[in-house]
Amino acid sequence: MRRLAGLGICAGLAAAWLLQASIARAADEQILSYGAEVAVQSNGDLLVRETIDYDFGSASRHGIIRDIPTRFVFDESYDRVTPLDVVSVTASGGASNEYSVEGAGSGVEEIKVGDPDSTITGPHTYVLTYLMEGALNGFSDHDELYWNVTGNAWQVSIREVTAVVTAPSDITGVACFAGPEYSGLKCGDARHEGSVATFAQEGLQPYEGMTVVVGFEKGGVPAPHPVLAERFSLGRAFTLTPMTGTISGSLLAAFVALFGVLVWRTGRDSRYAGGAVAAAYGGARVETVPLFEHDPTPVEFLPPDGIRPGQVGTLIDERPNPLDVTATMVDLAVRGYLTIEEIPKEGLFGKPDWRMVRRKPDDNQLLAYERSLLDGLFERGIEVKLSELKAKFAPRMKKVQDALYADAVKRRWFAGRPDKVREKWAGVGWIVLVGSCVAVFWLAKNTHFALIGVPLVVTGLLLIFGARFMPRRSPRGTAMVRRVMGFRRFMESPTQEGMAKMAERENLFSEYLPYAIVFDLIHKWAETFEALGKQPQTDWYVSPHPFMLAGFAHSMDSFSTVAAGSISSTPASSGSSGFSGGGFSGGGFGGGGGGSW
Repeated sequence: MRRLAGLGICAGLAAAWLLQASIARAADEQILSYGAEVAVQSNGDLLVRETIDYDFGSASRHGIIRDIPTRFVFDESYDRVTPLDVVSVTASGGASNEYSVEGAGSGVEEIKVGDPDSTITGPHTYVLTYLMEGALNGFSDHDELYWNVTGNAWQVSIREVTAVVTAPSDITGVACFAGPEYSGLKCGDARHEGSVATFAQEGLQPYEGMTVVVGFEKGGVPAPHPVLAERFSLGRAFTLTPMTGTISGSLLAAFVALFGVLVWRTGRDSRYAGGAVAAAYGGARVETVPLFEHDPTPVEFLPPDGIRPGQVGTLIDERPNPLDVTATMVDLAVRGYLTIEEIPKEGLFGKPDWRMVRRKPDDNQLLAYERSLLDGLFERGIEVKLSELKAKFAPRMKKVQDALYADAVKRRWFAGRPDKVREKWAGVGWIVLVGSCVAVFWLAKNTHFALIGVPLVVTGLLLIFGARFMPRRSPRGTAMVRRVMGFRRFMESPTQEGMAKMAERENLFSEYLPYAIVFDLIHKWAETFEALGKQPQTDWYVSPHPFMLAGFAHSMDSFSTVAAGSISSTPASSGSSGFSGGGFSGGGFGGGGGGSW
């Protein structure tokens, strides 16, 4: 608590120091005189002419800034606005009368006078003329102007202030307040005669101002009414009414139904009539695969049509995952193109690593994606550690994945290249999402009907999310994936017939191990083979540990996990009436302040 208190004291001292520094910088500057002429027009608008004699002293400045508030809180839902229109700006003594008007935030308009390419010093006179709408208040017995002449935000002192207010009918009463904001101190002089009121005050310090109140007979202007602007809020923008609820709900239901039809017709696989496996490569009629179909898949004892592990993974989930590429690495090792050597980890917290050594050059037995993988792995020599591929292999990985996609399309397993199909529908979704967000933003800002735009946003999100379901297998692809799942059944739960066939093959464990990686059956495959009581051949894998099937399965599980992470990793990337007793300095319309720049 003491530490927090100390920090609070330090923060307070820092704020006080900054304020003193700001005042010190402006000490050389002052306003010699500030004169305001306010003429109430017959239509209720104000024509204001401010004459500001500003002495820059020895400081080099471009000109002055005049901030005028034009938006005030009216109630819980609305702000009262007093639109500002600058008529003219003049300057004396060689000062520039170039000006710009911009919003300065918090409902304040900033009039910035001066030339950014030149500076001035000493005294200069600026005359600002502007029109303001909606600044009068109407009461039962009089109309009233409650006007902050100077504003309470000037950073410099003001030697003297004068104000003249001309009303369109006889003035019935005046009041004037001066000093810091919310001060109730009276001005030095406040008087009126006929339809003219005059006010004067001397010696205003920085952040002090003068506010006047002028009441005049009704009938001089149309009955004053505040100009209101509804304040933005999410509750207002997304108002739930019977109309918005009905329209929004109907649109949402329609768009969701349309999305469902789109996925139903575009994203579902097709097959040959009569069964995908039975009519694997021909048929007179093509049909869409029914939803939630559980057609029994016949067991396959061999990889169908010699399909390779990387192809299996791409066919099953319609994308070449890092695990599919890892399985291909093991498959290439089993086929004699490389060896995998396990490197013992160093120390208790060391990480496992593996060295791969190329054994055979390219030949006509390699598919394009396998050749791309070998070239990528051994880009810098015939040996490479798995750890050396981390954050470096990703560009080469992309080439391997592209080759796997191309291979699947070449074999006519898909109606279109899956990644391109996903990209197309995701692109449509992003277009719909961005467009709908713009529409919702406009509706929220300008109406109460933003809820009606929400279904469009949901549609965009559905298309982006649903893009994953849009790739569609062809009849050939559907037939092949069914056969692949039959082969998986054999590896997962071999029958007696399957076990007998396994016993007949000498190198079956290693040959099918890459498929076990893709199917996530490494440990299951090791247990199945261990039941045969045969010693598998694993001359393609060098381990520092004595061979045991359970331990080897654990090593292969670790290798596939670490390899998948290494080859896919990428480099890290290097804001009331003024007469009623409630009057005060800083009250009413107008106000603001200014300074130099």
